[in-house]
Parts: sequence; structure tokens; C-alpha cells
Amino acid sequence: HYKAQFETQAKSVVKEAKFYEDNEECPTCSQDIDEDLRQQKLSNAQSKAKELNQAIQDASSQSTTVEQTIERLNRIAESVREKSADISTNNSTITRLHRQVLDLQNDIDSLQGNGGDLKKANFDLSELNEARNVLSEEKLKLVDDRSYNQAASEMLKDTGIKTKVIKQYLPVMNNLINKYLQVLDFFVSFNLDESFNETIKSRHRDSFNYASFSEGEKQRIDLALLFTWRQIAKMKNSTSTNLLILDETFDSSLDHDGIDNLMKILYTLDDNTNVFVISHKGDLLDGKFRSKIEFVKEHNFSKMRL
Repeated sequence: HYKAQFETQAKSVVKEAKFYEDNEECPTCSQDIDEDLRQQKLSNAQSKAKELNQAIQDASSQSTTVEQTIERLNRIAESVREKSADISTNNSTITRLHRQVLDLQNDIDSLQGNGGDLKKANFDLSELNEARNVLSEEKLKLVDDRSYNQAASEMLKDTGIKTKVIKQYLPVMNNLINKYLQVLDFFVSFNLDESFNETIKSRHRDSFNYASFSEGEKQRIDLALLFTWRQIAKMKNSTSTNLLILDETFDSSLDHDGIDNLMKILYTLDDNTNVFVISHKGDLLDGKFRSKIEFVKEHNFSKMRL
């Protein structure tokens, strides 16, 4: 997101520098432009361009660091899932060993109470005590493993690593949602909390929820969320979806201003994005897109017309 902002600013600086390079007089009032002013503007543009190029490089470097951190956390999560499975197995083993120790102790008590061969009973008791010591050591090890696994399991709960990741992306998401809402001429303050519950304030005072708005306003919110999720997916996965299909989006609750504002967003998508719009309002969208495929009914058969 920051990289895109820096690139936009860089284009503006280049455009300004180009103007002062190509013009020695004002194209509007035909007055000469002072040479010192031209050189100062060109020097400032070069300095600003250098700063923006450095900012773009820094943004790319930081983006790579964040991606590596997320990959490392994913590996930790996979390890914790494996440990959780081990916890379940170890708990079953501990229960079984407890029962085995009780059975052995019952056998000892039975031998002593029935007045059997005391020498043999003492020999058996010695072996059983040794076995119990071995089992006790094994139990301690399993209990220790269970403690580590429980700690790892806590990290994967909603209050663990997941919450930290959500907190990292929430400010970016809320900022993008409100930016798209403003482009769509819907001036409210939209905020998602860590449980993805929305808080919507009109004029930053009156609180509303999603169901309080009209269908047209709801659709503006839906579109803002749609484009926000596309941006978040691009930031998180380092990939950009190059396909966007809008099925009858222009046919629902958008008015003329809503359609124009949505077109503004579509025009900001890069050239590698393929946008397909399915609509019954062909007359409203004529001239807004590079190409059009029209389907008509002729003798109960659909016919495609390019």
C-alpha cells in the first residue's frame, strides 16, 4: 500500500519536472518562466524523486521481512498441531499406566493377604517396584511433555498468536475500508474490532450497525470490504489476483453517483487486472469499458454479439 503511494507521488514529481523541462513560458498566461525558478523546481524534483525511490526500496525490504515472519509463524503453528496430537496420545498412555499400577498393587495385596509363598511374593514385589519406578519416570516425562504441549496449544488459541496477527492487519484493513467508502461518497467512520464486529459512526457521533442502512449504502459497504480483502490478500500472500468478476453489481442498488464512484475504483486497478462486468444495464455502461460482449435472444436461442 505504501509502495503504491510512493510510486504515485513519484509519477507526480516526474510530471512536474517534465513541465519545467519542456516549457520556458507559462502555457496559460504566456509569461516567461524565470530561469532560476525553473532550475530550482527541477532541482527540487530530482531531490524528491531520489527520496521517493529510496522509500520504495525501503517499503519492499520491510514487506519481505514481514512475509518471512509470517512464514515462520505458520511453521510454528504446524508444529503445535503435531504436539497437540501427541498430547492426546500421551494422556491416553498415562491413564493406561495408572490402571496397570493399580492392578499390580492389587496383586501384591492379594498375595500378602492370602498367606501365600512370602519369598516368592517378596520377589514379585521387588520386580513390581522396579517396574513401577520405570513407569513413574516415564509418567514424569509424559507429564513434562504435556506441559510443553499445553503451552504450545495456548499460543494457537484465539488469544494467542492469532490475536497478534489480527491486531497487525486490523489498522490497515480499517484504513482501506474507510478510503474506499470515501471514494464511493459514503462518508462514515467504519471500524472492525478483533472479533470482526463492525462499528459504524455517521458524522463520527451517531452509531449504527450494518442493518441500519439502505440497500444502496449496504452495497457501498460490501464493495469497500471486497476491495479491502483483495488488498489484504495481496499484502499477505505477495500475490495479486488478476481476475475480478462483478455479477450484476451495477444492476442492484447503486445510483448514478454510485456507479461513477465504483468506476473510479476500477480505474485504479493495475493493467494486469482483468475485470469482467455482467450487467443488464448496457445503456448506463456504454463507453465505460474497453470492450463489450452482448448476448441477445433470437428465436429462443442466446446469441453472442461482439
